[in-house]
Amino acid sequence: MENLEVTINLPCLKFNIPEDSINFHYLEGIIFDLTRKIGQELLEELLEIIDNKLKKERKRGELSNQGKRLRYMTTLLGDITFSKRLYQDRGRKYRYLLDENLSLEKNQWVSQSYQKIEGLLAFVSGSYRKAQGLIQEFYGDSPSFESVRGQVIRQGKKILKEEKEEIDKELIKALLREKEEELTQEADSGIIYLEVDGTNIHLQ
Repeated sequence: MENLEVTINLPCLKFNIPEDSINFHYLEGIIFDLTRKIGQELLEELLEIIDNKLKKERKRGELSNQGKRLRYMTTLLGDITFSKRLYQDRGRKYRYLLDENLSLEKNQWVSQSYQKIEGLLAFVSGSYRKAQGLIQEFYGDSPSFESVRGQVIRQGKKILKEEKEEIDKELIKALLREKEEELTQEADSGIIYLEVDGTNIHLQ
């Protein structure tokens, strides 16, 4: 995808603040909520712009547009809802160009940054319910503790899988090095070892 230049005009905001509620803590909370709400709308609009750009730039004849699909995701800015186009290639395989270009995993409903926060707070607090309470305190809203638990379990499985793959790679490297060293030693010694099973070999 080519460089993306986007201009987004922010809407005018107007709200009333009760006189008896005017204090710094109240104002800070209002601005924080408004900032997150604006961020949600900006992110949704930006995703739509990128999806439209990918539609125009795709190679004609290779991908068939199958229409839009609605997507829901929990992010640092809060919950967002956006549409993305589904394509079918010549091999009849379905693809989302938006997912591929933004490094989104299949059926990913929570952003990686938010996943990390859930996992970290669950680890620090020692329980999923306490993690839910901390998220509520920090952001003003929170998923259920069962949702936090599910995300942490998925993260744990992913980390274990990545660690296992890394260990397997290192093990294969070590075995190959050991095999190379054995072959080098055998070549240097001038002795050839021959394994024979059920075959008669004459010395002369």
